[in-house]
Amino acid sequence: MTPALTIMVGGVLVILAVWLPLFLRGVPLSLPMIAVGAGVALPSVGGDQPLMRYSDAVETITQFALIVAVIGAGLKIDRRFSFRGWTSTWRLLLLVMPLSIAAIAFSAMWLLGLSAGLAIFLASALAPTDPVLAASVQTDEPGTGDDDESRFALTSEAGLNDGLAYPFVILGLGLAAGSFDAGEWTRWALVSLIWNVAGGALTGAVLAGALVLLNDQFPEPLKLRSSNSGIAAVGLGLLAYGIAELVCANGFVAVFALAVAIRNLVPSYAYSRRLNHASEELEKVLMVMILAVLGAAVWQGLLSGIGWRECVFAAIALIVARPLATLLGFLGSRHTLATRKTVGFFGIRGIASLYYASLAVPLLSPQEASYLISVIGLTILSSVFFFGMTADIAVKYCVGERRDSA
Repeated sequence: MTPALTIMVGGVLVILAVWLPLFLRGVPLSLPMIAVGAGVALPSVGGDQPLMRYSDAVETITQFALIVAVIGAGLKIDRRFSFRGWTSTWRLLLLVMPLSIAAIAFSAMWLLGLSAGLAIFLASALAPTDPVLAASVQTDEPGTGDDDESRFALTSEAGLNDGLAYPFVILGLGLAAGSFDAGEWTRWALVSLIWNVAGGALTGAVLAGALVLLNDQFPEPLKLRSSNSGIAAVGLGLLAYGIAELVCANGFVAVFALAVAIRNLVPSYAYSRRLNHASEELEKVLMVMILAVLGAAVWQGLLSGIGWRECVFAAIALIVARPLATLLGFLGSRHTLATRKTVGFFGIRGIASLYYASLAVPLLSPQEASYLISVIGLTILSSVFFFGMTADIAVKYCVGERRDSA
């Protein structure tokens, strides 16, 4: 397409992102499904996979989309941070996600014939639930007092698991390269796992405290909230991410920790709502554009090499691995059956998986990268349509869970 036509299509997609939700209420058709469909309908000249050719651009765009989505997820959470109050989150992150990675990796080795390293990478890239596509099952805007356990668990998990998947992505790529000796295992455990996660959380929390303290030094007319601009949420997210990356910590964890700390330290719901609203609007636009490109890539070799084994693998990754992992991860928990069913069902994959796929392109052979991107693309597309058609039915299980205990 010519530059003018590309800009025009982009404008149409932005308008659709704002307008279409008004028409989709009560209809088993989601905005992500429309975005993918619009991409498939775009004229294409064929050729090699654009997600490989433009992996640097894909990495940058998906990275930005995730930063915006993660800070939006953190700003939605009204529940004050505590280890006991966030029990459902810890179970999802520390038990369900590793169990999901193990199940998906085993399936990849069994069905797809991948090496252990590539299987772990693929499973880690597909394990995180997506904060962008899971917006319909997250908590409401700040200050609504929405303490529904299912929604809280899915929101807090979506804000953190993109970052927590990173150490396992690195592990898989390292094993695939055959470079993991005893020293590499130690470095991975201390730096890529422990410091990466803990350092990100510490960076975000400290930065939030410093920014709140600085803001409090100014008179009311000069405080940040007096600007009435929600776009500051994007600046806060970028700042936290950048500082965390400078100290070799996890940027996504830092962004979420910053957002949660600000919600704990700042009692003003009004400005938190403006910040959240701005991030939601921007993430919606980015999501539509990214999924439209994914849809267009279908005609450019995205699903080349896909057969019945890959389709069975995608089904296992979406509707078997997470429910099974949730069943095991919530053993001994006092959470209700409805909550367990809901958090087990919603294993939506999307932007995060594309981000990690783009990271792997320069580190793998062209054949390996192309095949893994095809499998990831198939799984994301399946996720968009499966959860898009079933979300309204499944989300009914979230109702009435406000008194669920940890």
